[in-house]
Amino acid sequence: MTSVQTGAAKAAAVWEKLKQEIKAAAPEMGIDDIGFASAEPFVTLKSILEQHRAKGFESGFEEPDIEKRVRPELKDGESASLIAIAVAYPSKMINPPKSEPGAYRGIMARSAWGQDYHQVLRAAMDKLVHFIRERVPEAMIESMVDTGALVDRAVSQRAGIGFSAKNCAIISPKFGSWIFLGELVTNIPFQPDNPVTEDCGECTKCIDACPTGALVGPGQLNAQRCISFVTQTKGFVDEEFMLKIGNRLYGCDTCQIVCPKNRGKNWDHHPEFHPDPEIVKPLLIPLLDIGNREFKERFGQSSAAWRGKKPIQRNAVIALGNFKDKTAVPKLTEVLKRDPRPELRGTAAWALSRIGGEDAMRAIGEAAANEQDGNVLSMLQKAKERLSSSETLPDKPQAEQTSNNKPEGQKEQNETSEQENGQTTEPVKPEAAAWKPSAVTGLHGTPVYYDEVLTPIGTLTLCATEKGLCHIDFGAFHVREAHLQQWARTWIGEYRYEKNEEKLNEAAQQLKQYFAGERKAFELKLDLLGTPFQLQVWQVLSDISYGEASTHQQVAEIIGRPKAVRAVLDAISKNPIPIIIPCHRISGKDGTLVGYVGGLQTKEQLLTLEQQS
Repeated sequence: MTSVQTGAAKAAAVWEKLKQEIKAAAPEMGIDDIGFASAEPFVTLKSILEQHRAKGFESGFEEPDIEKRVRPELKDGESASLIAIAVAYPSKMINPPKSEPGAYRGIMARSAWGQDYHQVLRAAMDKLVHFIRERVPEAMIESMVDTGALVDRAVSQRAGIGFSAKNCAIISPKFGSWIFLGELVTNIPFQPDNPVTEDCGECTKCIDACPTGALVGPGQLNAQRCISFVTQTKGFVDEEFMLKIGNRLYGCDTCQIVCPKNRGKNWDHHPEFHPDPEIVKPLLIPLLDIGNREFKERFGQSSAAWRGKKPIQRNAVIALGNFKDKTAVPKLTEVLKRDPRPELRGTAAWALSRIGGEDAMRAIGEAAANEQDGNVLSMLQKAKERLSSSETLPDKPQAEQTSNNKPEGQKEQNETSEQENGQTTEPVKPEAAAWKPSAVTGLHGTPVYYDEVLTPIGTLTLCATEKGLCHIDFGAFHVREAHLQQWARTWIGEYRYEKNEEKLNEAAQQLKQYFAGERKAFELKLDLLGTPFQLQVWQVLSDISYGEASTHQQVAEIIGRPKAVRAVLDAISKNPIPIIIPCHRISGKDGTLVGYVGGLQTKEQLLTLEQQS
């Protein structure tokens, strides 16, 4: 047995030995990955959380005291280390049942498949705590899963489990993002593990695919717009979100399904997470008759049960409306007239108006004559107006309405059975009246000013925020617009492009002076947007003088990462302000020209210009 008070000289070897023993024993405890980190405060995270709160992006499920979220603490002593664990879960289902006319189904997010992960992780961590205390009896250890004060993702990232992705998940190089996270705080001073250096690069698939634009930027989630959060709320749901929920009963996997890092990853080695298809893809209409006892028996072991049956039943009503299931009209009419819960009655009115027909119209009219709740009456009125206006429109063919039995507003990849079978069907778009600009590409976001300047190497598009020049692209704006939109969506979030010659005048003039051989250094305010690693690399590039040259290896050495040459190459290729930040001055080890964002011919022209001046 070992004492936590072991002398400093001996301590490092003692704790390293214990750390390696823990890592070796972890798989037997049901732990797929484990990492160690310092228990120092998460200083940078604090400001992020404060901004998140100020913008109204919190879900309300978080620990309200931000200090507790960023300061790992033990109740009875000083914390020294954090231990992060990860347990992988499946992303695919064997022989999943399909939705069919008259027998439509909902879908639970993969995190709710099988046994409640809180129970599984707590059992694993209990074993881990017992393992440690057998060797260090007086060790102080506190464990937490999801509901603890600390931010699981921040702990896992620091401990080297994975990197924090643009979809706000932790992505493990081995397991992808299909992992549950937990952590322990202890007074044992373990040596920290190295964080993962991999990142998302320029990929924005998750941001692009988010049904409601809840991912407002890389690693920035507006939880109030997140489908996963909305499906767990207990009240009324705005029509915008009902259209986007599709047939989701609990949670949303879209941003993980589209992630290239998850491609081909499916983990079925934990039997406790194996899904029962009839539970995770249940028939919708029978859900509306389920009582409390039956709900607990069927869904009680799932993490989806923590909010009770009301949100799931409401979401089932929404799904029936999105499927436009005419066979559901009698059951929805019963809910509308007899269910004691206002949110179920109001949602049934909405669903019936989506399905349409004389029976739906009659049910809504009869319910309106007896309804007392103001919110439900409002939804009944809107339903009546929708049905009245739809009478003048030609009916769509049934196949188009259901999009091969897909609910409207539901992206293909979220219908598990079809996604796993590799089928691709375009989802039907919701009616134009319900459309709203997405939060990511809305017309009222942060302005990005742009202008074009003619140069000896062709037209350049210059972009700036209020803070300064932020992007230079090779080509005219209309040619490069899609690329510029993707860049702004990634780094700014809510944006709009606005042509403004005045805002870019100084940058244009200095560039003209540079190409005329009259300027060797730029004096411009910049708004550099990138990862901390990229910013570090770009700063080194900025220090390379006019007419000089450097190599990727030299840059890697300057930033203290001599083995990170590939990562340096990647950061250089993503330099958002070429010429101003002179990445054209980088060459191969032997002085040969290497790739350049504007093309090798352009690079040659820039180097020739500087050599002649």
